[in-house]
Amino acid sequence: MSQQEEPKPTPNPSAGGGTNDTSGDGWRVLSYLIGGILVYGGIGFGLDRWLGTQFLLPVGIVLGAGLSILMLHFRYGRS
Repeated sequence: MSQQEEPKPTPNPSAGGGTNDTSGDGWRVLSYLIGGILVYGGIGFGLDRWLGTQFLLPVGIVLGAGLSILMLHFRYGRS
């Protein structure tokens, strides 16, 4: 007896199964921004404590936000 295989369903991009799924882009953008600020702010905080200065934390926060925005531009800004 031969068994027939059922056809596999094709992914539907509008249902979230295809490559055009953009439902998580907002969360991804938010996580890049928060992550960049936290990582570079943390590096600035650590350098401030180590070197005894008070200006590297704000520099790290601004640098992290700027680099995150630049990375998002390269990732999502091009068509």
